[in-house]
Amino acid sequence: MRRSINSGRVLLPPTIARFVFLCGANKSKEEISERRRALMDFSDKHLPHTYFFLAERMFSTLKEEGHKENLLDVEHLISDFSDYVLIVLESPSSFTELGAFSHRTLREKLVIINDEKFKDEESFINLGPIKAINESSGPERIICYKMSNDGIWSKDAIGDTFYKIYNLFQKPLKSKSKSAKLESLHPGDSFDKYSAMFLHDLVFLSGPLTHKEVIELLIQLFGKSNFNNVSKLLAILCAFGSIERNVKGLYRSKKSDCYYKYNFDLSPFIAVFRNYAQRKYPERLYAY
Repeated sequence: MRRSINSGRVLLPPTIARFVFLCGANKSKEEISERRRALMDFSDKHLPHTYFFLAERMFSTLKEEGHKENLLDVEHLISDFSDYVLIVLESPSSFTELGAFSHRTLREKLVIINDEKFKDEESFINLGPIKAINESSGPERIICYKMSNDGIWSKDAIGDTFYKIYNLFQKPLKSKSKSAKLESLHPGDSFDKYSAMFLHDLVFLSGPLTHKEVIELLIQLFGKSNFNNVSKLLAILCAFGSIERNVKGLYRSKKSDCYYKYNFDLSPFIAVFRNYAQRKYPERLYAY
């Protein structure tokens, strides 16, 4: 496979999905707010080229793998990775996230949903972060509607935002180049959507795999390297539903195909891992 990548036979898809980090409140430790749930459901049904995902889901996968990152550091990793950061201003924590993510390096990624009753207030939020986002990216990035007081726990008029959300995210991103470069696929060197999509494809072609086996496979492809970010990329892929991790720590794809197009015969590559599983771990064939 390495030779095929170097010879330009791994191609980017003509269109690439957007990754949107969705911030806001939680009902409880295990349950997101009704507003965020409604936005996730809308994206799943009407925005096929957009993946909304949550820091909480990534954090949960990392904990299962024994990592001890705090949620703040996880959120900053995701914000660097994402194409957009959508913040529903519905709780004190979401205002903190707005402050954390509205600095110059991330400002152009931000989309804000706010209560329309605060739209014209001369507050620090309006005159500071929201004004900066408006000046940087335009008024379409600030979406206001009439929030209800209990909208975290029961569904309110969040649907009034869907038309603007659809207009922002309906079109996929266009590929900048046709063939993928080896260095752009390397999950040890690149922490972005391109290395994440390739990591998904490896899991799709060779899974179910443990984290340790994913690392061994990457060493075969790229040589010995620092693969500390692989667990975070796997957790992000779990967070937006491209792959899943079962209770035994096995990762497998939930998609029906690869992200990249491979202009060579993949069957020998797949056969190696199928034979390996049948010989060493036949129960994996029935693990899901």
